[in-house]
This record gives sequence, C-alpha cells and structure tokens, in this order.
Amino acid sequence: MQDNELFVILNPHAAKGKAKKQEDMIRTLLGAGGKEVVLYHTEIGNGAERVAFQAAMDGRKVIIAAGGDGTVNEVANGILKAVTLHNIPSPALGVIPIGRGNDFAWGMQIPKPVKEACEVILAGKTRVIDAGVTYGGNYPEGRFFVNGQGVGFEPLVNFLASEFKHVSGTPSYVFALIRILIHYPAPYTVELTLDDQVLNLKTQQLSICNGRRMGSAFLMGPDALFDDGYFDVVYANAPVPSRRMVPLALTFLSGKQVKQKEFSVAKVKKLVMKSSDFAMPVHVDGEEISKGCMEFRTELLESILPVFC
Repeated sequence: MQDNELFVILNPHAAKGKAKKQEDMIRTLLGAGGKEVVLYHTEIGNGAERVAFQAAMDGRKVIIAAGGDGTVNEVANGILKAVTLHNIPSPALGVIPIGRGNDFAWGMQIPKPVKEACEVILAGKTRVIDAGVTYGGNYPEGRFFVNGQGVGFEPLVNFLASEFKHVSGTPSYVFALIRILIHYPAPYTVELTLDDQVLNLKTQQLSICNGRRMGSAFLMGPDALFDDGYFDVVYANAPVPSRRMVPLALTFLSGKQVKQKEFSVAKVKKLVMKSSDFAMPVHVDGEEISKGCMEFRTELLESILPVFC
C-alpha cells in the first residue's frame, strides 16, 4: 500500500441512514491533493472491528471511522486488538463524526461538519490518547473503549435512547432520561475497588471517564482528560432519594454533579466493581457490555492511540 493512502470505514446506517449520503463528499475531500482513498462499508455481521483489525495488521498508517460513537468504538477495538495482541505500531485514528451522539469527537474537538473533519485529518496533527479495556458481561476476554464506560442509570438511558426509531441525537437521550426517571433504578449494593482502595456502598450510577461527555449532552466527567494517564471515576456515593432525582439528573448537563454531596470523584488507573444483589447494566462508548452483569474489571492503557485532532 502507499504511504498517502487513507483507509475509511464508513457505517452507512449511522444517523438513521443519513451517513451513506456523505460518501461522495468524503471521497472528494479526502482525495484532494493526490491522497488515495480506500473506502469500506460496514455490514451486519461484517462490522468495523474486524475490518479495522485487518487494516492495522496489513500495516495501514491511517484508519478513519466515519460514523457515530459506535463506529469509532468498533474501529478503535480493531486497532487496539492488533496493537496489544501483536505488538505493532498503532495506526493513526481519524474520525468523521456523522452519527447520533459523536461524544468522542466533541471531546477531541473534532468538528462535526464533514468538510472540516476531513481537513483535520489532512492536516496530519495527532494527539496520543489513553484508552480503556473492560472485562465482564458479554466480553470476558475484554472490550476496549476510548471515551467512557457507564454503569447503572446512565446505560439504562443510553440503551433506551438507541431504541427510538424516529428520534436521534440529544433529543433521544433527553426523552430516554425522562422515561428512566419515572422508573428510577434501585441502588446496587457493590464492592468498588479503585486502584487499591476498597469501598462498600449502595449506588445507582457510576461513570468511568476518559473523555468528558456521554449521551450527546451529559458531562459525566467534566474534568476528564484523554491523555493524563487516569480515568475520572464519578459515582453516586449513596442511594439518591426520590426528591433529589430530577435536580441531580439535570446537573449532568453541566457537569455540576461532581460538586454535589451525593457524588464522589476519584482518579484511578484500574477499577473492579462487584454487585451482591442486582445485576448491573454496563456500556462502553454507548455499546452494550451487558444488560446485567454482577462483576467487571476495567484498566487504563496509557498513551496508546494517536488520533487526528
């Protein structure tokens, strides 16, 4: 392959199918200046992770995810599997955010307009970021993530938002939030290990943040940085009483939950969470790890992935 080749993995179903309409523009913009654009469409059962893994193993220098946070997560998983299992140099990840939430792109200051996102890639400037890997639920062998992991209340909102057929983006998450608040989850009795500190508590919500925003509008980790060598873990430190549910949920929009007495923040490199009563819903980057698992383990991978930004 040529050094000036750009390998694009496009999810044509992203943004309720609107992403496919951007294909010609992406080819034209990235092909400016003599770049060779190789574009692959994801398909059901033949998704972005497998293609990204093979592209990394083939020695491609640039792999671009064109889609939403789910597409970015799959592409990152393919790249990071190749890097960690086969000890190869990491290709640079490009992102063209044409999905529902685009939280990772927002956190990395990658512009949403396709033209500007392509210009960021062509400019060639990268930032090497940390990533995470979690073990548990449907992925005992591990699944990587780049933006964040949620447990309890947050993934319930995320899973419901993804089921809406005619609503996308921020409105889908807001409607889901209202629905979940009506049937607010009972607290989980957990043993939470943050690095070497062991806590026993009841909690309804925990976020493991590499980036700042999740769910298109919620600043779950307002002070998180992609490249500081730590997760920001933000969690409810006690059951939230019903009278506080709505006011606290609204603070997620501005990140002010970290200043409330019901929440605690820790900077850690690894985490283990075990429930002794209810199974916990868990997601990474908006992708389902489990609708309900009793235990998982998460670790930080420092300075592992270069990203155009």
